Amino acid sequence: MEMLEGGAAYSFLSDRRHDACGEPSVVGPSEGVRGGVDDGVRVAGDGRVSEKGERGPTRKDDWRMRERLKTVSVALVLCLNIGIDPPDILKTTPCAKTECWIDPLSLPPQKALETIGKNLQQQYEVWQPRARYKTMPDPSIEETKKSCLSLRKNAKDERILFHYNGHGVPKPTKGGEIWVFNKSYTQYLPCSIYDIQSWLGSPCIYVFDCSNAGNILLAFDRFADQRDEEHAKNPDRDNIPYISMKECILLAACGPTDTLPMNPDLPADLFTCCLTTPIEIALRWFVSQNPLLQNISPDMIMKIPGQLNDRRTALGELNWIFTAITDTIAWNILPHDVFKKLFRQDLMVAALFRNFLLAERIMRYYHCTPMSFPKLPGTHQHPLWSSWDLAAEMCLYQLPGLLKTPPVVYQHSSFFSEQLTAFEVWLSKGPIATSHPEQLPIVLQVLLSQVHRLRALMLLSRFLDLGPWSVKLALSVGIFPYVLKLLQSPAAELKPVLVFIWAKILALDSSCQSDLLKDNGFTYFINILTSVNSASMIPNMSEHRAMCCFILSVFCHGFRFGQEACLKNDLLLTLSLHLNDPDPLLRQWVCIALAKMIENFPTARDQCLKEGLHERLLILLTDMSSEVRTSAIFAISALIQGSTSLDSQSLLQQPPQVKSLISPSASALAVEMCICNVILSGLADASPIVRKELVILLSRVVGFNLDRMIEVAFTLIQEEKGSLVPVTALGGNTTSTGSMQFYICIYKALLSLSVDPFPLVARLAAHLVDGIHTPLVAQGRVKTAPAAQSKRLSTMPAGAVTGAAGSFAGPQPLASARPPRKISSMQADMYSMASGGPSAASGSTVKRNSSFLNGFKGFQGLASLVSFPVSGSLTGHERDLSSTSSAGGLGSVGYKQGGDTRGGNECSQPRRLDVGKCFLNHLQADADGSESVTLKSTFYDWSLEYFREPQMKVPDIDDPGSTQFNQKLWRHQQNERSANISVLRSQDPTMLKFDNQVNFLHSDNNPGTHLYFHPFEPHLLGADDADGVIVYNWEDGTRLNWFSNSNPPGTRITSLRFINENDIALVVTGSDEGIVRIYKNYSSLENCEIVSSWRAVNENLPTTPRADLITDWHQKSGSLLVAGDLRMIRVWDVERELCVQDIGTKYQLAVTSLTSEKREGNLLIAGYADGLLNVYDKRMASRESLIMSFREHSSRILSCKLQNDGYGNFFTLASGAVAGDVRFWDIRNAKKSLRTIGAVPSGVEMTALAIHEDAPLFACGTNTEYIRIFNVNGVNLNTIRYNDGFLGPRIGHVGCLAFHPYRDLLAAGTTGNASLSLFSSSRG
Repeated sequence: MEMLEGGAAYSFLSDRRHDACGEPSVVGPSEGVRGGVDDGVRVAGDGRVSEKGERGPTRKDDWRMRERLKTVSVALVLCLNIGIDPPDILKTTPCAKTECWIDPLSLPPQKALETIGKNLQQQYEVWQPRARYKTMPDPSIEETKKSCLSLRKNAKDERILFHYNGHGVPKPTKGGEIWVFNKSYTQYLPCSIYDIQSWLGSPCIYVFDCSNAGNILLAFDRFADQRDEEHAKNPDRDNIPYISMKECILLAACGPTDTLPMNPDLPADLFTCCLTTPIEIALRWFVSQNPLLQNISPDMIMKIPGQLNDRRTALGELNWIFTAITDTIAWNILPHDVFKKLFRQDLMVAALFRNFLLAERIMRYYHCTPMSFPKLPGTHQHPLWSSWDLAAEMCLYQLPGLLKTPPVVYQHSSFFSEQLTAFEVWLSKGPIATSHPEQLPIVLQVLLSQVHRLRALMLLSRFLDLGPWSVKLALSVGIFPYVLKLLQSPAAELKPVLVFIWAKILALDSSCQSDLLKDNGFTYFINILTSVNSASMIPNMSEHRAMCCFILSVFCHGFRFGQEACLKNDLLLTLSLHLNDPDPLLRQWVCIALAKMIENFPTARDQCLKEGLHERLLILLTDMSSEVRTSAIFAISALIQGSTSLDSQSLLQQPPQVKSLISPSASALAVEMCICNVILSGLADASPIVRKELVILLSRVVGFNLDRMIEVAFTLIQEEKGSLVPVTALGGNTTSTGSMQFYICIYKALLSLSVDPFPLVARLAAHLVDGIHTPLVAQGRVKTAPAAQSKRLSTMPAGAVTGAAGSFAGPQPLASARPPRKISSMQADMYSMASGGPSAASGSTVKRNSSFLNGFKGFQGLASLVSFPVSGSLTGHERDLSSTSSAGGLGSVGYKQGGDTRGGNECSQPRRLDVGKCFLNHLQADADGSESVTLKSTFYDWSLEYFREPQMKVPDIDDPGSTQFNQKLWRHQQNERSANISVLRSQDPTMLKFDNQVNFLHSDNNPGTHLYFHPFEPHLLGADDADGVIVYNWEDGTRLNWFSNSNPPGTRITSLRFINENDIALVVTGSDEGIVRIYKNYSSLENCEIVSSWRAVNENLPTTPRADLITDWHQKSGSLLVAGDLRMIRVWDVERELCVQDIGTKYQLAVTSLTSEKREGNLLIAGYADGLLNVYDKRMASRESLIMSFREHSSRILSCKLQNDGYGNFFTLASGAVAGDVRFWDIRNAKKSLRTIGAVPSGVEMTALAIHEDAPLFACGTNTEYIRIFNVNGVNLNTIRYNDGFLGPRIGHVGCLAFHPYRDLLAAGTTGNASLSLFSSSRG
């Protein structure tokens, strides 16, 4: 159980940055992604609700109204002919007679006609008061034509409303003719809708209130198609912009065969009343349907107190509720584009269509079916109408009291409060909800109320937190203008929720910069950053300030007006206040906001340098958070906005006597100082995203100073060839030695990064190195490489020119193989010039994993700049890499073809991190369209994705009941059960003999010197004698995977182990080049992927032979201990990806074995090549950390471990040396060893030693081909010989041994027959 206790539930290297080295997600927010996880739900192409109820725009900015239209002119055509009934309509007695709530027969005909026209205009003015109205009572054809043409002339391209009341004329014909009068009013004259189309043009909205109105709509559609066809045949006929008649909107009171209702309790113009006075007609109809409300008369309804636009009054609240309900009904049933056109484009159109839903409900009751274009689905039976009925009933119940003198106090409706509760219930379902929340438009309406505003905003923020899909829904319903206006509110309680909502919106759509600039909305967020009193009002203040920084970074991103506005409002000084905040998220976004503010903005950059913010950024280069360190480099990169020195261009153009008088500016020197500090810090950083951002920064320097970099490279190459050029020479111009040294520093850093252990970092750096070296080759300044190198390159086949990315020169193997990429034919010709071979461009496209550095590989003196793989003939490892240069994707881990595939196993071809695709994401073009040497950073885009993820929701891995949590819990329970039923606990482990060979595993290469069992899975790791890692299933003997560790030829894996064994294990490898690599999905052929890699020891001393890189892992603290030739033990914090401590060994020889105590990991024990054992306490200062030494061994320490005494105490240290003596020590007493066991006979060399941590056992292997198993009392439990009988187990030279932590299993790797043998004390 010690492993389970020590291995805390936390899994290291599982953060978002480890998924793809900080590259933005491929799945953008425009995809239908819920809660940050793709659950297979997608939005329909037309924006309608999909299978799970999701709906929304197909583009992230589709919610915006790009073309807002206004209804600027209104034609009111009233063909009433009061007193004379039309010939084709037989009216009932009594009959509906009121028009615009006026009885036409109560006034003289002409007066009644004028009054009706005036009332109709007033009713429309409620919805559009600024339009120009033209009333045409009983018009003739000539008057109708003249008025229509005049309206279109004045309206220009805006919308016209044409309202036609045909209650006093015959019904429209099927041919689409409506009826008007002749001048003497003696005849009805037909007027074709085709003519009206010609007079009014488009866009228009038509309202037809007459029987058989559907005929007009059908004919209009036919004529519109006809006009579109005519225009398609002759598009330039009229030489004026053509707007299709399909852009017109039509509302018809009934179908082609319907007659308007004649119920005397209804108005004659029922359809018009629904469209223009919806509250009055809705209440009248509701009273007529409810016998319990017979005490409410129509006159009382017309006297409801209040104003429509005053939500505090009864009439205003009813109108508010009606608007919310009709909006919600429309939003729930209409496709997104239709809803946007009808309900968000034009206030008049939106009002008419909201009221049209009411008209459909009422008129269908009277067997009339209103029609519209665009056609709407039926809404008359929508469940939300019940909510309207309830609100109407509650108001009417109070109406008698409200009309008394004095009136009673109006009790406001609980409608909005109840709808918010319903919305909250939906939110409580979370991701399991099967449909979108139908209350969303109502929540938008609630924002208008101060009473419910805070609650509505809090619920809205919970909804937006569900994922990008929810933000799109909220934007599509029209939330943006409301939250924009709320930025003017001084209410302190709204600040945290508004900040959160704006962060969610801008994380999805960054096109709101102009909106924030208008009315200075952005200052809302600056004030929160500035205010010292906000901390008491806003919980999690640092997190909200980080959101403010994020919002301001979006505001400044590529928006000069935003940058200028922020500079004017002292944002730089405000940001500097939070650079040392304890919250790493705030520190990260302060740096990013700072970068975005000064990006390509010299004035802000100079102000930043003047305020000394660059020095504050340098401090963050050692921050404990990888993201903060990366953001600091990102911000420093923004300081580079041209040549780093004043003399880079202008000085070269000056005469010699002037050059000496010019010195670099203070700001340029400050930037150079920053860059040098970034290089020093970044090269030693363990985080790949930090080193990647360092490459991006250096690319900006190279891009602005390419000519200088070329000259620096040429100068150094000439010096290496022996043509000693003065170090101050640079292209024939004399410049300062300091400036020269600066560019040399840049060049050396690029060479080092081009062989970075992380593939993407190396690929990006090699791109820069190529950009520097290519002109030298193209200009012929570097013509040929040494003969041996030329011969090697010229004999390689076209299409497979391979090598290390940074194989520029030198004997030291620091490079890792870099994945291949294509080059142009021009580059291929240049490459041929450098290599002395024929051009490969004439054949198939050249693919390579080397840069132009290969052409200069013979210049061995460049080892002083950076170490590279040894040159020479193409090794087997290189051939393996070249054979995959034409493989499909670009992977993060090497791939080896061929090899043994017994048992149906193949070698791993990891391709999860597509280096080629990620590399292309960083390329950008120059102004002339050519590929730029300057790389584009994706760190901002990747950081932005944080705010697209749910912030309020507990991560699935920590949320009880979630799939990930249950899986993790199950794994832990299974692991605990495995540990509890361990055979080492069920019987006396001192009697285990391991005398049965239970399996025999074949290896392509010699198994090397390292084996490692997974404690809970049937997995056995092995490292071959080259760069391969083999994963076996020891139960069935199959090989699960093989993958290349990508260490250079001439180096080998010297350390191999699992971490995170209690959850999802990772594989850690260390190679004697000084590099640590960590892999996930290690057992998968397809998904094996490198998680992180770094140079753990970069100060290796030139010893021969090269010392091994030794590692030890402490799961509880997440510490990786590393030692080698270095005169110290380095402690790496894997979570922070930083070296947190260097413990001086105080010894000259290399460490050969390393272990730590398992509880707290404070004590470290190091074994040395001469047999010395030192115990260090890492809690103490480095010079005082050595607390005891054991000196009884006389030869190299093979292994040392602290053993469990059976009671959970680890006070006993077991150690073994090559001479064969195994000793046991009490670390509490440094005087002498407790006992000594001679594990091998005198004169025999012990080549392998395995010490069991939890059982009193150890096993040793020798160069005389046998294995001995002992208990701690010195009893030889068993000896496994090379050939013990005809059918006995056969082994070779023993290279490595490993015990299983909980099973009676011993693995032995032999070199004679390249095999692994498994031994157990039980058979089967």
